[in-house]
Amino acid sequence: MIARKGFTLVELLLVVLILSILASIVVPRLTGAAAEAKNSKCDANWANLIRALELYAVYNDGAYPANDAAFQTDVLESDTYFPHGDPVCPYGDPYVYVPTSGQETVTQHSH
Repeated sequence: MIARKGFTLVELLLVVLILSILASIVVPRLTGAAAEAKNSKCDANWANLIRALELYAVYNDGAYPANDAAFQTDVLESDTYFPHGDPVCPYGDPYVYVPTSGQETVTQHSH
């Protein structure tokens, strides 16, 4: 009997096939996790902006910022609410303050 050295072509093709099946299962899950993490960060930033807006109203006797420019300077750029810098959407979309009578809020993105 002759001693074999190395693998046969069939064995190598079988290993490549198994690895490609495993990769086709794992790769989509990894890319989906990254998108889910971005959405979670965006939601958390939005919730923090709403809390900062409510806290601003408490500090100012129930008065909210008059417009988006006032919100930018009085809330986002203030060290009181965000000492480590204002929250930024991971997708790069700006958060916009919507001053309506009794319904003051910050818009949330749809990603």
